[in-house]
Amino acid sequence: MILVVGATGTNGREVVKQLSARGVPVRALVRSAEKSPDLRLPNVELVRGDLGDPPSLDAALRGVQKAFIVTAVDQRCVEWFRNFFEAAKRAGGPHVVKFSGMGAGSADTPVMNQHGETDEMLQRSGLPYTVLRPNSFHQNLLWSAGSIKGQGAFYLPLGDARQSLVDVRDIASVAAEVLTGAGHEGQVYELTGPESLSYHDVAATLSKVLGKPVRYVPVSLEAAKESMLKAGMPEWNAAAVTDLYRAFATGAYARTTDTIARLTGRPPRSFEQFARDHADAFR
Repeated sequence: MILVVGATGTNGREVVKQLSARGVPVRALVRSAEKSPDLRLPNVELVRGDLGDPPSLDAALRGVQKAFIVTAVDQRCVEWFRNFFEAAKRAGGPHVVKFSGMGAGSADTPVMNQHGETDEMLQRSGLPYTVLRPNSFHQNLLWSAGSIKGQGAFYLPLGDARQSLVDVRDIASVAAEVLTGAGHEGQVYELTGPESLSYHDVAATLSKVLGKPVRYVPVSLEAAKESMLKAGMPEWNAAAVTDLYRAFATGAYARTTDTIARLTGRPPRSFEQFARDHADAFR
């Protein structure tokens, strides 16, 4: 049995779907089964639980050989991961595949510091482990679908920096390979897309795919944070995402790796492929 923690998020949901499609028995941890109808898939068992509730984790981990864990950006992430690792040890030590981030522990931002601290916590836990460190996702641009539809523009505080964005579907393919294969214990995998693009390049690709002009409009970090706060994002989260943008804007996230091709046997999806697959969301 494979447990997926964070099954209702963007990445966890895709991992569940891909494991289900492979015919692998999956247990998906959710806060509310009633609110997760799309996860009622073949080979998938929904179990109620919460990373803030250790007894629920003990129940979810019974009979589990491997587990995938991803959390939302949150001030409580370190506590959540600690709770899960302790529960995994009580459960007999399943192989834990942890979702982290490119730059974990090396970029001085709250999110990357959390990733670095919890990656190290897992590595010292005695549990069999694999750490996945992806770059930012193609799918994050879906947050700007409304302005792309309505204004033909999207707004980010990233200047002219390039970034090797990666598709969530490719991250999940790597996770599925690790969870169903062997020889991945003790490995840290850095995952990127096949190309390093500026957001001007992203806009040009969207223009080509959609057949209409799309502009990338650089904005200040302050303006981006204010927009997030106005949208209802909590102060800590808005500050943490702003610090991530600050790191991305340095250009330090432009490198590419061959990890996805090496582990899955096929190249990662390009941004153009993502744009074609999701064109209706932007039209």
